[in-house]
Amino acid sequence: METRNKYSVNTLKDTYYDIILQRIIHDEYKSGDIVTEKALVSEFDVSKSPIREALIALCSEGLLKSIPRFGYEVMSIPREKVQEMLEYRITMECGFLARNWDKLTTDQIRKLQDLLYRDYGQPEQMEALVHWKKNCNFHLELFSCYGNEYAFEQLSAVLRSLGIAYVRSYWNSLHMTNIRSTANRHKELIELLADGKHEAAIDCLRIDITEFFTTEHQ
Repeated sequence: METRNKYSVNTLKDTYYDIILQRIIHDEYKSGDIVTEKALVSEFDVSKSPIREALIALCSEGLLKSIPRFGYEVMSIPREKVQEMLEYRITMECGFLARNWDKLTTDQIRKLQDLLYRDYGQPEQMEALVHWKKNCNFHLELFSCYGNEYAFEQLSAVLRSLGIAYVRSYWNSLHMTNIRSTANRHKELIELLADGKHEAAIDCLRIDITEFFTTEHQ
């Protein structure tokens, strides 16, 4: 999923990507709606190129589906599909942690602590999409310890797909896109890893993943 920080150069394509993305997140564009290049060009009074690039990028994220000579259909991930992806994450993340426990070093655990302190040292309200990215960074940092590049890329793809489903779920339940989290589950996991509590750490990771639909997620 594309996200940009405040230091990045924002192109026209990025601008319209963000506008369309926010409309999808806020259900202004509902699942099954058709978005057309022509309508957006007319609305923003710009050339086709940045609009088309933004729409193509959103298609690559699975948020839109191109229908030739018709437009772009707004896609959604059914709750059942989300549940399947969460089950996949549990199998992947908990399974790899169980099999690679001995590969975790003190330095790697310290890197997780540093990452968590950087992202959540000063609790503040943040965009749900930003929170999700930070959550993903933690899980991917842990998974990178196992040294399996292929599995890492597969997990990254699943997390990208789950991102918008998470943010839309949060919006639909609370009609908000901001979230405040202290990442307590991640803090607990780090403590269990540092203390060498194998089974408890795996169980904590499993619970962390299954809390996807809660408002105090991770």
